[in-house]
Order: sequence, then structure tokens, then C-alpha cells
Amino acid sequence: MNIADTYRSSSDFKEILRILQKSTTENDNFLWQNLDGKKNIIHLSHFEIDFVGREVVVHYDQTRFKLSEKQTLYMKLEHRGAVFKISSFYIAQNSLRFVLPDLIKAKELRSIPRHGFLAGKEPVISLRPTLSSAAKDTSSELQVRAIDISPTGLGLIISESNRPFLKFNRILWLTKLGDQTLDFPILAEVVYINSDLEARPSSVGRKKVKELKVGLKLSGNVPTDAFQKFVK
Repeated sequence: MNIADTYRSSSDFKEILRILQKSTTENDNFLWQNLDGKKNIIHLSHFEIDFVGREVVVHYDQTRFKLSEKQTLYMKLEHRGAVFKISSFYIAQNSLRFVLPDLIKAKELRSIPRHGFLAGKEPVISLRPTLSSAAKDTSSELQVRAIDISPTGLGLIISESNRPFLKFNRILWLTKLGDQTLDFPILAEVVYINSDLEARPSSVGRKKVKELKVGLKLSGNVPTDAFQKFVK
């Protein structure tokens, strides 16, 4: 398994913020720069998020660690081994500030091997909002293509037009796998929405359709029989 299989890029603001918040309580976070062919590591006292200024404030011992304001700076977080590039920053007394990153790489949440589907042959799954008023309303279901599945998660492709549905319904019911209606719906959490995919040609006209990748974390395992039938 190479690094592309174990790490994933995300530009989803909520996921990035969640990773940063969880990392503020952990100890093995650091900054680094490549200076003169060597990796200059800067250990942190702690860091925090300035929600008003939408900045990250990093505290470190400036008497021990030196930074070059002319060199690219990176940050490595303990939570999920996340790493990102800091495009611009400024140094204040005993601290460093930079805007919240717009892209972060982090270890995949799903450690269990997944089954991938061939492009153009992705099966459809059905999702329903968890709102009680919509619990039995099949008209509120969203049907989307699955690009991969493991017993505890799903990778999906959605159109840009469906982003609001998942943005405002982060917790959903997984109700169907292909033509199989599950005996008991499974709770699914949207853990990322990103724009890694290239736009594809529309079936109508020449305008390209923007598509997004979505990751779902399931609260319970997909039943074995349903899983095996779905991946056939």
C-alpha cells in the first residue's frame, strides 16, 4: 500500500477545522522548513485557533527555534498524521500566525480494505435525511453513485448541485445498496466533501458537469450478505 492509499487530500472546511481542533489538545505537533538541504523542525508549546480572525496561532520558544520568513513552512499534526503547507505567515512575540489552510492531507479514516468499482459502472446507493419528519418520505432520498465500499464506509461521487443536500445533512440514513433495501437503515456521517475530480462532459450539450468526492463513515457494519451482493 503506497502513500496515495493511506493519505487523502481534503479542501472541506469543516473537516479541516475538525482536524485542527482535535490537534490543539495533542502534543506531537510541529512546524518544519527545509533549510540548506536539512529539515529544520520547530517544536511547539501549543497552538490555538482564532475564530474571529480565522487564523491559527502557534506558540513556540523563539530563543531555541529560528524560522526563515523567506522559506516555505509546513505543519505536521498528531491527529491523523495531517500535514499542510502554510502559504503565508507572520511572526509576533513568541508566536506565529497564519490563515486557516484551504487544503490538508490526512490519513484515511478507513483502515479496512475497500472494494472499488470501475469508472462508468458505479452502482447507486440511497441516502435519506435523519430528520424525523422525513423518516418515511422516500421522495426526500438522494441517489448517488458509489466509487468504493468497505464494511464501515463508502466513497461517493455527487454532482455539484447536490452539495447543499450533504452540506446541510451531515448525518444520514443509508437505506439502499443498489436495488437492495436494507432491513435496518445504517447511520452514515459525511466526513469529507472535496473537489479532486475533473469535470466530465454533460450528456446534454457541451457544458461540463462538476463532480465531487464524498466520504461516508458508517455507524455499523454493512450486513455481509448485502455487502457481497452489492460488490458482485
